[in-house]
Amino acid sequence: MRIVFRVDGSTQIGLGHIMRCLTLATQFLPTNTVTFMSCSLPSALQQQIEGLGIQLLSTLPINDNEHNSFSSPVLDDTNQHSHAVHCIDILNSVGIDVIDILVIDHYQLSAPYSEEMRRCSKHIVVIDDLANREHECDVLIDQNLYEDFDTRYDNLVPNYCHTLLGPKFAILRSEFYSPSTKLRDDKHILICFGGSDPLNLTERVVDVLISLKSLTISADIVVGEGYANIETLEAKVNSLVNAELHVACSYISTLMNNATTMIGGGGSMHWERAATGVAGMIITLADNQIETTRCLHERHCCLWLGKSDEATDIDISKAIEFAISSPQTMHKLAKNAASLVSGNKNPSFVMDTILNIITR
Repeated sequence: MRIVFRVDGSTQIGLGHIMRCLTLATQFLPTNTVTFMSCSLPSALQQQIEGLGIQLLSTLPINDNEHNSFSSPVLDDTNQHSHAVHCIDILNSVGIDVIDILVIDHYQLSAPYSEEMRRCSKHIVVIDDLANREHECDVLIDQNLYEDFDTRYDNLVPNYCHTLLGPKFAILRSEFYSPSTKLRDDKHILICFGGSDPLNLTERVVDVLISLKSLTISADIVVGEGYANIETLEAKVNSLVNAELHVACSYISTLMNNATTMIGGGGSMHWERAATGVAGMIITLADNQIETTRCLHERHCCLWLGKSDEATDIDISKAIEFAISSPQTMHKLAKNAASLVSGNKNPSFVMDTILNIITR
């Protein structure tokens, strides 16, 4: 089968959509042909995608907002149709006339884009988080947890659409299915705010760690290739006695398994933390992370420190001190979170579910 993904990412808007699509794409490899259609991506990420044997096709940016915000407005119908025609022209130029499965993960695209792409797509899968627009698709995936997670798309998808909703359908890399028997260090924390961390929360948390030098604590700090302040961060991490910086590491699940507490953002990392059994202390990076994080916090599955522009250094400092002094509470948070993804049994679970639906 030929599977095509339409997804974007940048250091400005973050790389989370690209990474979860890449995870799903690797489930389809190597028995299927996979193509990514994206606007300009960081060179290291381009190399990673193509290194996996995935064809990468460049599209024009949808509009200027694409590089300036986490959640840009949905395009009007005319521009969505125009962009679909643009995508079809690109596909035709490389000999792709028919797509078996089109996967769309893009906040600015909705039903009008899908309707036009039906001209060349047998099946359409949409990955979404927002439930703020109509979709024309055969399968919709939203891995987030909300109070109304099982009904929020009732009026946004056609009757024939199969909805895969909630953390059970989290798209996780295979490394998160490898159980660890290593004992966790209750005084060890992990810090990661995604691949690019455009708000530079990583450095803020490291500054707090520096101020807590009297505390017996060790830390792993993770950033991606797209992180812009690497030299400054490296110098600060080196000033800490028991801290190590990891850049674009391929073993973050191992680091999660080593820690009792992880400080980071919302989004897909909620489910990675849940799968590995590390408790989350969350600073939300964008509005679309707030409701799921609030819901998890209220269900005692994480500790929410607040939005990025509200959580203070004092809040972060107190949270770290609490985590170190209250390991049993952190273990309980992790256990509660783990129960949410317990139905996701193997790395191909989401792909298998999609294929079972479209081949009925």
